[in-house]
Amino acid sequence: MAEHNEISLVLTPDMVETQCLEAIKQSRNTSHALAALITLQSFISATVRPADRHTPAYEASKSTIEKHAIAIREKILAENAKTLAESIMQRNRQEIARIHTALSRNGFWQAAQQAISQLGPDDLAASAAWAKDWCSAARTQAQAASGYPDALDFSKAGIAATEYAAMTEINHYLSDFIG
Repeated sequence: MAEHNEISLVLTPDMVETQCLEAIKQSRNTSHALAALITLQSFISATVRPADRHTPAYEASKSTIEKHAIAIREKILAENAKTLAESIMQRNRQEIARIHTALSRNGFWQAAQQAISQLGPDDLAASAAWAKDWCSAARTQAQAASGYPDALDFSKAGIAATEYAAMTEINHYLSDFIG
């Protein structure tokens, strides 16, 4: 019996569609679904024969995966925007910082824009005042804790730098929005 050192895979755009749907269905959450789609995309890209790289089937397969990835990214953005709006309303700095850390700078900006648009005028004004006051107080505490003029020490002040960074951005976005 001869050993087989390789296998051949045959994929059609319809099979890729099925694999995308299955990957999404089996994923624990939307972030894992996106990771699964990116993995599928990478696997296909890395293993496709060079002769098949620019065929209609390959291009259709890439488009299918990208279509699903775009939809999942939009869902992740909407979920984060909803959570961010709730966190702003609840004055939950830790959750704002968690979202800020989890997203790219552009992703956080997009989530913040969606979140802010969900707030009514009164909530928006109150949230903007809260963020501004918190950032000002945090800067004052960090400056007092440092012992040096024009230097900030968030650690000594008991303020997480990630929280300060997130709140600074939220403050900026809220200020721009009510502007």
